[in-house]
Amino acid sequence: MLLLVTSISFTALGLVEANRAIRSQRTVAEHALRDYAGFAAWSYQQHLREGLAAGTQEVLGAVNHGGEMHTSRRIPAARELAHYLPFNPKCGCHRPRFGPNPEIFFGFELGTDTLADGVNTHPDPTEGWEVDRPLPVVRSASRRLGYSAAERRWINDTLTRQIRNGGEHARFPIVIAQLDSVPRVLVYTLMPTAWGDTMVYGAEYSRSAMNGVLADVMYDRNLLPATFTRGRSPREVVQLQVSDASGNSLFESEPVRDWALDDTTRLPPDFGGLLVRAQIRPEMASTVVIGGLPRSRLPFLLGLLAVAAALALVALGQIRREGELARLRENFVASISHELRTPLAQMRLYLETLRLGRFTTEDQRAWSLANVERETTRLTQLVERVLRFSRTGRPDDDARDRVDAASEVQRIVEEFQPLAAARGSRMTVDVEAVPPLMLRPAALRHIVFNLLDNAVKYGPAGQTVRVRVRVVDGNVRIEIADEGPGIAASDRARVWKPYQRGKTAGHNAGSGIGLAVVRDVAAAHGGRAWIDEPPDGRGALFVVALPSAGARDAAGSARVAPVPQPIVG
Repeated sequence: MLLLVTSISFTALGLVEANRAIRSQRTVAEHALRDYAGFAAWSYQQHLREGLAAGTQEVLGAVNHGGEMHTSRRIPAARELAHYLPFNPKCGCHRPRFGPNPEIFFGFELGTDTLADGVNTHPDPTEGWEVDRPLPVVRSASRRLGYSAAERRWINDTLTRQIRNGGEHARFPIVIAQLDSVPRVLVYTLMPTAWGDTMVYGAEYSRSAMNGVLADVMYDRNLLPATFTRGRSPREVVQLQVSDASGNSLFESEPVRDWALDDTTRLPPDFGGLLVRAQIRPEMASTVVIGGLPRSRLPFLLGLLAVAAALALVALGQIRREGELARLRENFVASISHELRTPLAQMRLYLETLRLGRFTTEDQRAWSLANVERETTRLTQLVERVLRFSRTGRPDDDARDRVDAASEVQRIVEEFQPLAAARGSRMTVDVEAVPPLMLRPAALRHIVFNLLDNAVKYGPAGQTVRVRVRVVDGNVRIEIADEGPGIAASDRARVWKPYQRGKTAGHNAGSGIGLAVVRDVAAAHGGRAWIDEPPDGRGALFVVALPSAGARDAAGSARVAPVPQPIVG
């Protein structure tokens, strides 16, 4: 009885620990999915702003030349706005190049209740604009024949209130308001006159035209990074909804029954205050977050509650191991998020500075762009490292090509040079003539980039990182030495494992997967990776040995000559 009670007690304790571990894993995974959803929503609203700005500029830009004052006593009529659109000889009509056709043009003098409209007389209003021919005899239900008196008053009142209460506004503000519970999309611009009046010119887009703009952004393959979508369209990865400022839905990529791990962002008031809501598809969670959303193991543990005490102890040990894995994964996701946000914040800062024109000389602009390029290289390397780590242990069927290791290592070091300089490190390269290697695409880049990043991250400012390529025992050996604190002999086997870091790492940020990627790539090509004693006794010496193409052909398989282990005295 005592043994049974003890067994049940241990199993119950394991059940509690399991729930805690599962909640912790799910919290971390859900946080990552919300971050991805937030990025998707932000990227969508940025692309949407660019598209709306280009379309409204083309439609109304001709009557507003940078805020200049209108001096001619002849005020353009609303119907004349169609002539400012580019002429298309194929249809013999005017139509925009960057956006949909406006449904109706209108104009009025601010402070008056006189509003004139311009009606499209083209046989197919969706194809282009004409105002010089009579309206067709056959009139479709979708053709607008001008505004009613109630619509004129509503447009006049809505825009007048917007102009007088809005303060500073953009050149072509977009207003999304409701008339009789129906959303209406208006865009306008102001044209002051030399005699003190202000003309308001604008256009209205149909609901279908606005939906077309919102859908086009969703189908833009540049909406999300290729490393994130992996060849899929954004619509296959993200579920998205756009609503107006009142919460009325204007566009949905698809009907969504449950918004769970979503995030939102709102466009400025000059773009209608649209609210963008996005979430990663639930079925895509396993491809976005390493391991996916954890599943509950309660049924298994409840069944385990009925077995003997020995099995309960085994289950308890397994649960504690899962708790350790959850802690490691939480630390990994936190460190990766921090490392990704840092270059993104730097890039956004420099780009915002360029956009606002704060740099006045070409040297300053070149310096800023160089920093953006450096942070882009850094961000690309971080993403490539995570993607390569996610494929660890999986079979790799990519074709192998002959690679000149000497020239390729020199090229990689040159590419890494800006990142090393930003961390106060110098690099030297000593390359000998070596036989070619048979490698999969980007294999050498994964090895050298991760070792260089490790060297400059943990080395002191002002250090010199030495890179050497030579032939030893018929194998091509790549050696990278730093001047950091070194790695204790007891840690030299552990640091190659995922999520593991040496005792000398200190408070330096790191995910603990860089060296794991190096070891996995080297092993996949029949090579080895280890840590040796540097000749001068300072820092750490990382060594990767890969079999040459000739050695592989002669042996018939990817094998490396035995490498003597360093003697630890």
